[in-house]
Amino acid sequence: MRKILLPLALMIFGLFTQSLAQRPYLGGTFAFALNDSTATFGVQFGANFTPAFGARGVLSFSSGGGLTGFGFGADGLYLVTTPNSPVNPYLGAGVGLGFLSGFLQGASVSGIVFEASGVLGVEYLVNRQFAIFAEARPGFATGSVTGTAGGSAVSIPISGTTIELRVGANIYF
Repeated sequence: MRKILLPLALMIFGLFTQSLAQRPYLGGTFAFALNDSTATFGVQFGANFTPAFGARGVLSFSSGGGLTGFGFGADGLYLVTTPNSPVNPYLGAGVGLGFLSGFLQGASVSGIVFEASGVLGVEYLVNRQFAIFAEARPGFATGSVTGTAGGSAVSIPISGTTIELRVGANIYF
């Protein structure tokens, strides 16, 4: 747990303390999950602390499969150094928590889902302040949604592998 909290704390402090964060940024994302056709829109904020390490957080809204959700997550990133190139590959890992609600199997349901994923991406620096990126996020999600249908309690587990493709843009400060 400490390994997750330290990068998140550094990222938050880095956004407000220029001496810690060499390159803080704010961006927008669109993601599509291949396994369940869920579309996700999000806002991300992060910072590159060294030429090789970055961290970011994401607030997101998703819709698909009869459910809508709000979530947040954090990623730790290893930035592959490519001197004098606008193309910068990266890899990392992330965790997230989603709050879901909607209608499944004739029941009004709500619940919480936890996700862990890997990150494999590439960023293209259009100029010093603007970049676009694309990444693949293989992972695993687990949780459940519960509710009632016709006066009976319903519990539907949500568990399995996920493959998400994400694109977006960042503005560096």
